[in-house]
Amino acid sequence: MTREQSCHKYIYKLQSKRLAKADWNLTLPLSVALNNKSDVVATGDSQLLRWIMELNGNADIDSKVISIKQKLKILKKMERCEEVKKQIKELYKKLYDLQYQKDCLYLIMNSSKDYYRANKGFSVNSTSYRRLLGTNGGVKKSTITYISKRIYDEIKNRMDNDRDLNKKLIPAKLEAYQALICSGSIPVSMPRIVIVKDCNVSWKEDVILIQDKDGAEPEMTYEKDYEINYCDSDGYGLMTPEYSRLVNKELHGDLAEDKTITGINTRFAWTKGMLFTFDYVDFARKINHGNFMITDAWGAIRDVRDFDVILTTSMVKLWDSYKSLEHFLCCSMKNHYQFSVSKTTPLKLEHVRNANYQFLQTYELTEEELIQLCEPTMEELKGALCIDWGKTLVFLKGMYLKEDQMEYLNNDFIKALMIDPRMMNDPFILGKIYGMIKKRTQMAAKGSIQLSGNYAIVSGDLYSLAQSIFGLPVTGLLKSGEVYHRYWISKGVKEIACFRAPMTCHNNIRKQSVVHSQEMDYWYQYNQTGMILNSWDSTCDALNGADKDSDSFFTTDNEIILKNTRNVPTIKCVQRQAEKIVPDESHLVKANILSFGDEIGSTTNKITSMIELQSSFRRDSQEYRILEYRIMCGQHYQQNSIDKAKGILSKPMPRYWYDKAACVQLPETTEEEKEFKKICSHLVADKKPYFMRYIYPDLMKEYKKYTTDSNKKCIRRFQMPLKDLEQIPNYTPEQAEFLEYHQNLCQPETISVLSIGSAIYLKMNLVNFSLTEKMMLHLTTPF
Repeated sequence: MTREQSCHKYIYKLQSKRLAKADWNLTLPLSVALNNKSDVVATGDSQLLRWIMELNGNADIDSKVISIKQKLKILKKMERCEEVKKQIKELYKKLYDLQYQKDCLYLIMNSSKDYYRANKGFSVNSTSYRRLLGTNGGVKKSTITYISKRIYDEIKNRMDNDRDLNKKLIPAKLEAYQALICSGSIPVSMPRIVIVKDCNVSWKEDVILIQDKDGAEPEMTYEKDYEINYCDSDGYGLMTPEYSRLVNKELHGDLAEDKTITGINTRFAWTKGMLFTFDYVDFARKINHGNFMITDAWGAIRDVRDFDVILTTSMVKLWDSYKSLEHFLCCSMKNHYQFSVSKTTPLKLEHVRNANYQFLQTYELTEEELIQLCEPTMEELKGALCIDWGKTLVFLKGMYLKEDQMEYLNNDFIKALMIDPRMMNDPFILGKIYGMIKKRTQMAAKGSIQLSGNYAIVSGDLYSLAQSIFGLPVTGLLKSGEVYHRYWISKGVKEIACFRAPMTCHNNIRKQSVVHSQEMDYWYQYNQTGMILNSWDSTCDALNGADKDSDSFFTTDNEIILKNTRNVPTIKCVQRQAEKIVPDESHLVKANILSFGDEIGSTTNKITSMIELQSSFRRDSQEYRILEYRIMCGQHYQQNSIDKAKGILSKPMPRYWYDKAACVQLPETTEEEKEFKKICSHLVADKKPYFMRYIYPDLMKEYKKYTTDSNKKCIRRFQMPLKDLEQIPNYTPEQAEFLEYHQNLCQPETISVLSIGSAIYLKMNLVNFSLTEKMMLHLTTPF
């Protein structure tokens, strides 16, 4: 979104142990907190902060902030004297005081004990605070939102929005729904709203079913013709072209040019989801034979011409806590909810993006295919190192090469290079360019290589939803295995591969046909930068449980990727929901504690280690099959980690899959247990792939320290460096023991079989080496 957003607000973010040390009554002046970056965070506008500013009589804070910044800009251009310095200091103090929101505070819990104590009340700078809620992102980092007691009752009443407080809910889900008031958003014109039931469809498909059972490991079964009941409109609704143009103008100003926007991600009372532009009035006229009447979620008959947007029940989370549409809207207006936008679809899509290593790690490529896959990235890097002035500029700031965009360039040396090509011979600029190339090479070494394609926000078949809204049989315009994607249609591409992170296995990739027809082009005419999925296959389930509330897919037409993509059965993970109750504060606190900690990244890394280990075994071996099972089960654990904050009940991944110490503790009383322990010890995935050194700086530091220490020990014991020891033909027993110990803790880079991630790492390291030589030649050549 390009509209000038609300000014940043400053909020204290403190650790609970600091409050405990101050006996839960901390004094921390704003001037001191601002000097310590970890004490204050800048946050964007949200419904919660708009409520707080309204209650404090600061609704016009943005205009005041702009006025102060303009005065500061004038003063900074004046000759510095004591009076000017004094005025600047006073204005900055006034500016920070305006932006500081003392009625809101984020508290990072260092222990559950601190959390329970904090909920009894604490004070910062004489302001007393009460727990309000934990956001989805916050609880993963053990962070809870507190507000001042002075405004707590009013904010809590507005947040509840006069819902039915006796309705049974899963506590963690209620907390997630309440947290929508904390989403960053921009208010737009209030539309005329109607809420309808979701579009539900069903079909049969071969799937792999994974679910927790009594044992330590999940049960995985292949299900033939498994019946899938699916909510095709999960997380999205429709808006008229007229309202779309209005919102586009409000958000993008002159850039909108009276055009519609593909979609907006909305926020309202209990509401989250996308609205896509679709002319449902025209649909009623032409497809529903001029019948404009629809049935809303409560069963009331409505005229669709009276509404600007149609929300689905999957978007309005607690719609059934209200008696009617009028009741819901009346409560929302009474409690000062604003219809807001948190994200929009882009005005245009990119042509090239850098891949995520997860997209590539399950492919098995030949040496020639690997080179061809990495070629665009290698050529970009080679061409950038001052071989060609134009290529160097494109590498540095390709999207800001127009003269009217020079002001957006942050680096003066790039401006100098644009003005005078001879600056390519300047050693300082050469060093700067080399530093950026080296950083880009390191990114490529962890799988971030160039692929033709882009990310696009996905929707279901808009035609299917329109049919459902008007009570017609749902057929949609797209068939199983088909998508409508305007970008690829314009390029004449017939087939694409689809990806979405996080990923675990090849089952998370889908190859789809890009189709269009005169009928599709008409009904999907307003969907310029989105991706429309069909209603009749399990693409969303395959791509790790995606929905349509603003999830994006990366799509590419890369011929190597398409050639090696196999459409294998979708993995459906069966999740167990917590019990529904009438939740009170204690239930919400307990749900927060159970959700503390983010296991998504660590779970994904364990799976990546398994993929790396699997690449060293033959496809027909028992080891390969066992690791294949564990990798596929990784999707189950990954989805449980993602949905933990929503009240999912799940078991953790067995430790003996990734921890050698846990393997040692496995029982071995029977022959069967001994054999199982032997296999587990052989297949424990406790070593991270090479390329992860570039993802995690601490891992790179640890690796370098370990190899340096091992090399020193080798020189002391055997009077030769470690590399020389590895090259000698015959080891003594002592040398063999030393090398085995070293290699057990640090895999060497000489194994014969590599996963695609590590293979790319080695290729890009060779590029980095050649670029280093070339750079040294440039820097040592006299000008």
